[in-house]
Amino acid sequence: MSDSLHHDQQRKPTLSSSSSVFFKLFSDPIKIFFRNKHVLIPVLLFLTLPLSFLLFSLSLTSRPLKRHIFHLESVAFTSSTRVEADHILKESRYESLSLFRLKLLYFLPSSILSLLSFVATVHVTSHSHRPSFLTTADAFKRCWKRVLVTSACSYALLLLYVQLPQLFYAVFRNHPRISLPILLIGSGFEVYLMGVLGLGLVVSALEEKFGWDAFRVGSELMVGRRVCWWWVTCMLVAISGWIGNRFEKLTDGEDSVKWVVMGWETAGLWWFYGFLVIWSLMVTTVFYCDCKRNHAPNGTDLTEITA
Repeated sequence: MSDSLHHDQQRKPTLSSSSSVFFKLFSDPIKIFFRNKHVLIPVLLFLTLPLSFLLFSLSLTSRPLKRHIFHLESVAFTSSTRVEADHILKESRYESLSLFRLKLLYFLPSSILSLLSFVATVHVTSHSHRPSFLTTADAFKRCWKRVLVTSACSYALLLLYVQLPQLFYAVFRNHPRISLPILLIGSGFEVYLMGVLGLGLVVSALEEKFGWDAFRVGSELMVGRRVCWWWVTCMLVAISGWIGNRFEKLTDGEDSVKWVVMGWETAGLWWFYGFLVIWSLMVTTVFYCDCKRNHAPNGTDLTEITA
């Protein structure tokens, strides 16, 4: 009884332990990257940078279509006649179909690159020994189906949740005292949900879990560190959002001189986002391993748990 109480006291999170975990999440990935650069640099060059290029290219090519669709819908809602509105909405639906086809064109290569980079980065980060391309390929063979199913569940759950705050905000938009808190709370919980889903993806890669079971395990591992992980997820989302907004501002317009002058910054954002993909995966994996070690019985090797 006294031993279990002693163990509970050891595992009770403190301010100092939370601070050390926060520091560990940002220092360990740097050490791991340079220790395993023989694998992670090729992952960066051949997987995450092409993925970054595809996402940037999709953003650039789909922007005119999105703006045109938004313009058509605005004109349709302000149209004076029903016939004209129906005609404009029909054109809007046609443009929306073109946008869907464009996204579908990018979906397959982006998904493949994302899956490969995810499994490779998580595998390298989670193992204390020096991994190789062969061990990484073997890890991919073992877990790619679990990761694929879990990522599909993650996307569906996040897509379903995003509609709820928007729905409540639309209902209470004439009542700012109600709609604003709903929007803020909904956005905060969305970030938390993204953190849980991201951790669940790592669980699916390292354990024999997938889908909702992986999310449940990830949520249980966060006990005592939910606020810390929420802040880390906020930072990652904020950096990613800043990159997207900055890229949109740089590539907005048709001024060729601006393209030449700002080309170096666009390329920098492209590289930065590619590295951010790897870094965020490493941060998530380090957090998983630390939580797993914290929940493991004393004397248990982490490699025995994640094998």
